[in-house]
Amino acid sequence: MPLIKIPEETMRHKYPVFHVVLLVAFAVFLFPAAGAFAEDDDQFIQPDDYFISRVDFKGQAWIHVHLAKMTTPATPETKNEAEFMQITDGNKLWTKYYWTSRISTPAEVKIGALIITFDASDGDVYRAPENRDEARTGSWFMARITDTSDLYKGYVTVSGGYKVDAKALRIVEKK
Repeated sequence: MPLIKIPEETMRHKYPVFHVVLLVAFAVFLFPAAGAFAEDDDQFIQPDDYFISRVDFKGQAWIHVHLAKMTTPATPETKNEAEFMQITDGNKLWTKYYWTSRISTPAEVKIGALIITFDASDGDVYRAPENRDEARTGSWFMARITDTSDLYKGYVTVSGGYKVDAKALRIVEKK
């Protein structure tokens, strides 16, 4: 004699319910829920990406920066350095020189703005990355906007004398 009496109508649905549950579990396994992975912006940079360097930008016209993920946050115990894994080669690096960024808005494109841009050009104007692989494995550099007089042509000049497409500018966010 069963301890719990299950109504007859529930038993009729026993197998279809099991099949639906199995099908849903299989679909979740094959197609993870939206938001489970970071979303790329239009330059294929993710919200938890950082640009890092071994050297400070101060006193430089421009510096190369590397795309990385933070593995250990900075603390007083780590001398305010954070540990990062570089996306291009998987190497780990402790540094206090790291920045987040976002694609610039027209209002942010001003003389003196600190920017990061992709290190590839079409002719003499640096451009944004064309695809995810290029963005995640290519080189980037940091500079300051020094001239906006050619903005009507679609580009600005940055420290070092380089022309950068206005759509390729990433504004460095304040820490």
